[in-house]
Amino acid sequence: MSQRPAPDSPTPSSAREPDPEPQSAPPRESRLSRIPGLSRLRLDRNRPTAIVAIGAAVSVIAASVVVGIGAAGADSDLSDVGAWLPSGSKNLVVHVNGLTGRVDARITLPGGQDPTTLQVSTDGKTVLVLNKKTGQLNQIDPRQLTVAQTSPDGTPNQDIATGGGNAWRISPGKGEVQRIDPRPTTDAANALGSFATIGPPIVFEDAQGGRIPLGKSQADSDGTLWVPLSATGEVVPIRGSDRGAPIKVAEPGHPLLLTLVKAAPPGNEGGRKSGADRVVVTDVTAGKAMTLTQTSVASTFKLPTDLTKGAPDRFLVPGISEGAVVPFLASDTGSLALLDVNSGSIQAAPIQTQKHTYGSPSVLGAKVYVPDFDTGALLVYNTVQARFEEPIKVTGAKGTLETYVSNGLLWVNDQNSAEAAVVDVQGRIHRIGKDGEPGADGVPGDQATPTMTKPPGAGATSAPPSTPPSSQPPAEDQQLPGGGEAPPQDVPSDDPFPPPPTHDTKPTHDPKPKPDPKPPTDDTPQLPVPLPSKTTPADPVETPKPQPTKTAGTPTAPGTASASASSSAPGTTQPTATTSATGGTSPTGTTPPSSTPPTTAPEMKAPGTPKATSSQGKITLTFSPSEGAKPTRYTLGNVTAGLSVTPDAVAPGGTMKFTVSGGECGKEYKFFVTAEFAGQKTMNSGWSQPIQPCVKPPKPENVSVAVATGGHGATLKWTLAKGTDPQTTYQVKIGANTYAVSGTSYVAKGLKNSQKYAVTITAKNAAGSGSATTTIDLTPPARTYNVGPNRNNSIGIGIHAGPRIDAATRRGEIGPNYTGSITVHCQTMGQNVTRTATNVHSAVWDRVDYKSISGYVSDLYVRTPNSDNGKFSPPLWECE
Repeated sequence: MSQRPAPDSPTPSSAREPDPEPQSAPPRESRLSRIPGLSRLRLDRNRPTAIVAIGAAVSVIAASVVVGIGAAGADSDLSDVGAWLPSGSKNLVVHVNGLTGRVDARITLPGGQDPTTLQVSTDGKTVLVLNKKTGQLNQIDPRQLTVAQTSPDGTPNQDIATGGGNAWRISPGKGEVQRIDPRPTTDAANALGSFATIGPPIVFEDAQGGRIPLGKSQADSDGTLWVPLSATGEVVPIRGSDRGAPIKVAEPGHPLLLTLVKAAPPGNEGGRKSGADRVVVTDVTAGKAMTLTQTSVASTFKLPTDLTKGAPDRFLVPGISEGAVVPFLASDTGSLALLDVNSGSIQAAPIQTQKHTYGSPSVLGAKVYVPDFDTGALLVYNTVQARFEEPIKVTGAKGTLETYVSNGLLWVNDQNSAEAAVVDVQGRIHRIGKDGEPGADGVPGDQATPTMTKPPGAGATSAPPSTPPSSQPPAEDQQLPGGGEAPPQDVPSDDPFPPPPTHDTKPTHDPKPKPDPKPPTDDTPQLPVPLPSKTTPADPVETPKPQPTKTAGTPTAPGTASASASSSAPGTTQPTATTSATGGTSPTGTTPPSSTPPTTAPEMKAPGTPKATSSQGKITLTFSPSEGAKPTRYTLGNVTAGLSVTPDAVAPGGTMKFTVSGGECGKEYKFFVTAEFAGQKTMNSGWSQPIQPCVKPPKPENVSVAVATGGHGATLKWTLAKGTDPQTTYQVKIGANTYAVSGTSYVAKGLKNSQKYAVTITAKNAAGSGSATTTIDLTPPARTYNVGPNRNNSIGIGIHAGPRIDAATRRGEIGPNYTGSITVHCQTMGQNVTRTATNVHSAVWDRVDYKSISGYVSDLYVRTPNSDNGKFSPPLWECE
């Protein structure tokens, strides 16, 4: 095409560029199809009747499948009321009905019975079983109760994860994740062949190309796999086969642990749908937990400092928490904490762990269950009564107890044992015999908690030794983090393994203070946890009452009636002469002894170590009462200056609770309970766990964005819920920049137009943070103006890719003599242009849309307010 001059001969170029070739449309991005997630049945743990009804229905379905009835049309989801329990020692899995403890199905896996470890992963419909020793993967058909697909041996020590219809093979040591198709293959010639892979493997590498080890990954019900990278301090979400941007959560090298929380968040926090899993990541070194969205941290929670004093590898947290409460256990220091990720409240209690190996704790109802690998039992902490109950024996033998909570049931399994157990929300236990035939009566289902010896921390045995308090001032090293003095010297130090309490039943009027107990050394004998010899608990046996002796006047056991007996003449029917316990005359008319046998007063015992619960501005201390002699009252110790306690004292029959107010957020406080007895004698409990009197602030609410006139900034405003900590501060993150804010508004300036900025507003205090997200959209608003001047001289107005006349980037033109409307988005500075007919100059260019063409036109040929002045024309925005 020949060149021709532009209208009015603009300077410096009067040449017209040829029309460029039509631009091809950009290719449409391809997306992997997503398998729809299974809508899992949610059982209300507060409605056991509903659970029983649903369980009974599914039990009927399962029984029908086992005996071959109705299998063709059945689509039972057995995992909703049961579980697949592996037996690695025999290379098999069993399905157990959670309401009865019966085995519904028993499936031997291919590959022989070589001892191994099996991993079962299910999203409710897909059931995969991985042989960790050989890498062989099996799919179980829950309708037919058969192995539907088996892969050849693969890579040992892999993991498997399923969620939302997706499945992944994970190689933690190789830093690699491979998505697979969990559905059975349709290739008849390869019916038991390898699982089909979907997309290339996702490899995690550092800057030098080295593989990054992967932590324990978790797959949520939406079909996202969450991969922790402790080496980089990041968590990476993988949606199907698509790797998301890493979320920074910790400093590099900090151990990271993931927990899926299956509870609806408050106020749709982080954009999570109601009922969707939330991801909680714990930074063990920093002692904080965080909830995540797909792109960022939604909330942070500061955990009690005692949790971080032990070895990182002894810090335990479950992979799944069915409710909003997540338990944390430092098994070597004996610190137990429960975090409510909805309210931010933390409960903390000491646990007298022994030198045993423990598994991750689980919360079911009001109880916390801690598996003890050395004894094959569960330690049970009652959070309402703030005390340990009798341990629950599972296998009674040393071994790894795998525990998790699903649909209101706690499952406990040892892969090397034929015995397992399931516990319901009321604490009832069903014994499971995995070697029993399907459908056969095995170990009885409903069982009371088996009787065992006193567990660590149970009742008064959890309290350290105590004597009447000393009036001597504490040593300087007894000062507490929250300020104030330590309790009297009869109260122990922070020893996580205190010796059994000893009590002197002889009252003394001039008690001498005892030295503080010292932490046990490695040679200190540990208290064993004896277990019953039988797997099933014996029926309750009534303890026989002491029988009266035949010698008159012999004292009987304390608390029983005294008695004596003499024989009447042989062959007579006279009643046996006895002595009344009340001192009355016997039937024979004989006179009873003048005094009753001496009795022993109940032993004074310490109250239970209090459980501490944080809330905004308060700490609540809950404790169990003394089990021996009845105190006159209970009081709270270590209430330092600035603190107030309600009530002043608790009566023996009252509510065993104190509330402390007036503490400072950012400081941890600990307390002890004193039981006061007659005769000015006292017994002290152990220390509560140190805890802060505050919770993390909720996320900012009612966030609004008001864009400034002309763009380049915006005013952000928000509110906080009533009762939020007054010491709360704020951070506003816009793009990559973060700003500290003291109030509930922020004016952002100096931003570029034609961009969208991601904004995170975080409310912070010493207990954690809550974040809300929004967007500042600085897309310039479009306006309409007329074209002109544009003479009818067959010369069009050029539309260019940038704010300059350039034949190489000419996109089109506005036809000659067209003076109608045109859409103008914004203005920018560019090449200086001269309209020669009027000798007007301007370096202002307009970004326009004309028909299907987008580009830049000199402002000299658009009738904006300042077109002839060479200036910008508000209300049009600058383009950048």
